[in-house]
Amino acid sequence: MQARFILIPILVGLAAPLAAHADPIPENVAEMIRAAAKTGDASQLAVTVKLAKKTNPRSASEIDALASQLTNWAAARHRFELQRRSFFQGWTGQGEVGGANSTGNTRSTSVALGLNFTRKGLFWDHAFTATADYQRDNGVESQSRYFASYSGHHKITSRLYALGLVSWEDNHFAGFNSRLSESLGLGYSFLNGPKMTLAIEAGPALRQTEYVDGTAERKFAGRASLNYGWKILPNLALTEIATFYSESEDSTLTSDTGLTTTLIGSLSARASYHIQRESSPPPPLRRTDATTRLTLVYDF
Repeated sequence: MQARFILIPILVGLAAPLAAHADPIPENVAEMIRAAAKTGDASQLAVTVKLAKKTNPRSASEIDALASQLTNWAAARHRFELQRRSFFQGWTGQGEVGGANSTGNTRSTSVALGLNFTRKGLFWDHAFTATADYQRDNGVESQSRYFASYSGHHKITSRLYALGLVSWEDNHFAGFNSRLSESLGLGYSFLNGPKMTLAIEAGPALRQTEYVDGTAERKFAGRASLNYGWKILPNLALTEIATFYSESEDSTLTSDTGLTTTLIGSLSARASYHIQRESSPPPPLRRTDATTRLTLVYDF
């Protein structure tokens, strides 16, 4: 017992010099950390903190405390701003355009257009997408696809969400003049980091299709989708969106793979590859169509 009471002041005495050795953060280093926190980029803040601790090891604990404080303040400020927004505030968008024209022995014209709007809220996220692909070879239409969709996500937890989706498509080269799809379901974000994201969704759907042969059908289906993003480099990103609808006698699989690189400011270049497979298209149409797009993208 006596030895225990002797050890306590010794341990306290050893700990006191360790605490005293902690140095305050140099003001220029603190300003660098604050500037990184203001960008809202978690990866940039992490790199800045790592560098600051490496060059100022005696201030490591104070640097961690400052970074944590700034992160908490930023989260609280962001939450307050989301609470004050109206539905029409906080939207961001992308415009996408590409095309080609050739004359001479072969006459060909192609146009690719795209428009995306997204809004991230405190409880709801919204997304609207529209694309158009058209091509004409030697006076004959060889491609014509028009697509539009809206989805709303209600956040249940930081990873789990409920969703509602409505989409419309016109693609007579895939066998139909009009297809309207409505779906409800659940989604889960397996990855949600600054460099990589992965979300999977599933749920029931209703599809109303008007085929090119004049027939029409209205059927329930199951829907599953995968949304993947990878920021390979600060100016290079890979995206993959795959969707599968399964009906009793038919199914549809679509895949959109894109590689986007920043050119200057808000302007980027994108190469994308779209695949659409219909299990039972009207004869003599093939089951699989593929489209390659090279476009310019402007963020606003």
